[in-house]
Amino acid sequence: MVKFLSRYPDGGAGVALLLLRFSCALVAYPVLERLPLPASVLGLALIPAAVMALALALGFGTRVVALLLVATALAVVPKLGVDGAFIVIAQAGCSGALALLGPGAYSIDARVFGRQVIRFEPRGPRSKEK
Repeated sequence: MVKFLSRYPDGGAGVALLLLRFSCALVAYPVLERLPLPASVLGLALIPAAVMALALALGFGTRVVALLLVATALAVVPKLGVDGAFIVIAQAGCSGALALLGPGAYSIDARVFGRQVIRFEPRGPRSKEK
């Protein structure tokens, strides 16, 4: 089995992670909207939801943002009825899968932290570092 945790898969797996990032970005506002906040503060949930959605869509800090979305989704589960709880738990599961798998090759994280080549030059016994 190929370990994808330390790599940024491309091809079909990368496209699947891109779709997973977009679907998790779409649920950022509905999850934050369900937080038990006063009505005056509830309108402000749009700002962090937009930041989270943009970060997920672009693949910037994907694992951290997805874990924040999981924590937020699981925090609102006790306040919901049975039908709403199932939907939010499913959303938390998708975000948890994204947090475990990572952003994929088509993301900012892959450009910043991805595939780097480190070459070790052989040194002779008489070589000196300056």
